[in-house]
Amino acid sequence: MITISGGVISKQIDTSVTYKFKCEKCGIVDDKESSVNVTLGVTEIATKKCSNCGNIQIVKLKHAELQTQ
Repeated sequence: MITISGGVISKQIDTSVTYKFKCEKCGIVDDKESSVNVTLGVTEIATKKCSNCGNIQIVKLKHAELQTQ
């Protein structure tokens, strides 16, 4: 399972993720898509500045194995 903070996932194939930046302060979503391969743990992708409000935040993706009981 892959989760994201500072963005929204638009496409995922296995560990390859395509995402868009989303400002956590004003909620605007960037039109530009970026792609990355995510390994287990937390992957810091980029520090982005919102073009709308100027908020600076880090985009992080987390790949965690599902726990089965």
